[in-house]
Amino acid sequence: MNKRILKSSARGLGRLRFTLVFLGVMLVANVLAGTVFGPLTPELLSAWGIGVDPVRDGQIARFVTAIFLSHGPSMLIRQFIFAATVIGTVEWLWGSWRAMALFFGIDISATTILLSCIALVPQLAGSEHINDVGMSMGGFGLIGVLLATSRVRWIGLAVVSLGVGVKYALVPEPLADGGHIIALWVGACVGQVWSRRAALAVGLRP
Repeated sequence: MNKRILKSSARGLGRLRFTLVFLGVMLVANVLAGTVFGPLTPELLSAWGIGVDPVRDGQIARFVTAIFLSHGPSMLIRQFIFAATVIGTVEWLWGSWRAMALFFGIDISATTILLSCIALVPQLAGSEHINDVGMSMGGFGLIGVLLATSRVRWIGLAVVSLGVGVKYALVPEPLADGGHIIALWVGACVGQVWSRRAALAVGLRP
């Protein structure tokens, strides 16, 4: 019985290897940055965070390094749970490679759209020098994919969008909240295309 339980547990963990590696890298990165016990220093935020200025300077690696850091302990706990839940769900349903491709692809795409808006919209010019960290863009993108491939896609997307709007009304963070909406709908578009291709493939089977 114990051997069966161990084998079953090992198989379950094997299906979540990307999630586990992601969480491990996140934890190590925040331990090294000191954000497990205190806030992220301005120097480290400037060195590793993502923003318009670093991208203009060709520091493309910031798209990845910023994902694994948090601003402080409370954010780390929230993002750790968020990542475990959302990435874990997608990986369990569709496999490690798809989960990894969806997360990083949507996170980078949504971040690029947000940074482009900041760089091109005059009213947002004051935000060009702001750097940020966190994995929530990719997380909201995966929520968009999950909802778009479900039967309650439009209701779910509307509810999440409304939730972000309520959060903005209570604790406004224009760049983060705007980025979450962008990521959610980028993910929804990806999920919608995926659903249509899957339906077409089923329809073409003999």
